[in-house]
Amino acid sequence: MKYLFEQILKKYREKSGVTQEIMVDLLSHNSSKLKKLDNVTFSRWERGITIPPFKKQIEIYQLLGVDPIDEIIDSNIELPKVDNENYFAIDYYTYGNSDFVTHVLNRNTLSGLDSVLEEMELIIDSDYYFKQLIKATGKNSIKKSIESLMTKLNAEIIVCKYKSRLIAHSITLYVSSDFLKDLMCNEIDYTKIKNYASNNPLIISFYASTNDSLKYILGRILTNFLDIPNIDSKLYFISGEKNIHKLFVKLNSKIKFNEFIDDKNYKLSEVTKLNINHSKDALHFLVDFRRMEYEK
Repeated sequence: MKYLFEQILKKYREKSGVTQEIMVDLLSHNSSKLKKLDNVTFSRWERGITIPPFKKQIEIYQLLGVDPIDEIIDSNIELPKVDNENYFAIDYYTYGNSDFVTHVLNRNTLSGLDSVLEEMELIIDSDYYFKQLIKATGKNSIKKSIESLMTKLNAEIIVCKYKSRLIAHSITLYVSSDFLKDLMCNEIDYTKIKNYASNNPLIISFYASTNDSLKYILGRILTNFLDIPNIDSKLYFISGEKNIHKLFVKLNSKIKFNEFIDDKNYKLSEVTKLNINHSKDALHFLVDFRRMEYEK
């Protein structure tokens, strides 16, 4: 991370054709947190002798209009490895294996739903809140229930399989805060489901057992969230898995609700765009996902 910051500073300054003194004036006059910045400190940053805290680095990138993810990929910078062993159970059959099949399904790809119906049954059986939501739809089949969620709540389903075996998944709905309250209280009124639609993504079901599937799914979730135009949008996760809770903490999340069901502690976590922008772990997932997309 140190090399990245000094490289971006120097690259931006030289491309702009300005001196370090002008850069100091630019930054100190446009941010109250940088008003004490002096020439000596900036020179030390640019030479990699010292670096500011990560949150301050992100603020500087924003002031300069620089996307650090693009800089990392364009310059082929390798980020320090993140210790993922506390996030998910490593599956040694597929660890580090990028040759897995990924299905991304939403209202624009309804025809692909048949290919993952078997996996959806497994997910429903193991996930309390998603099971309750499927029941609330009142449909006579899983397929019709999921199609309804896709058309009315813009649901997106990601399923990763390795040799026909489910290794990861996520289910995202775009909902209002009223939906969250009613879901937690088991009071979803599906006759008014359209009233729940909003631009806040809720990850109602999430699991990853391999390194590559974790990077792909979480990277896509974070990328889609940051692409939402409304800066006040919030990202919500529900999970009863301890390792997933640890992962959300790394994204600077806040616990909004928790409930014990069948010996599992289900927690509803909230993440803002500011939280993600200030998380080193989030940066890793965003970079890894974009690299995977570029390599397709």
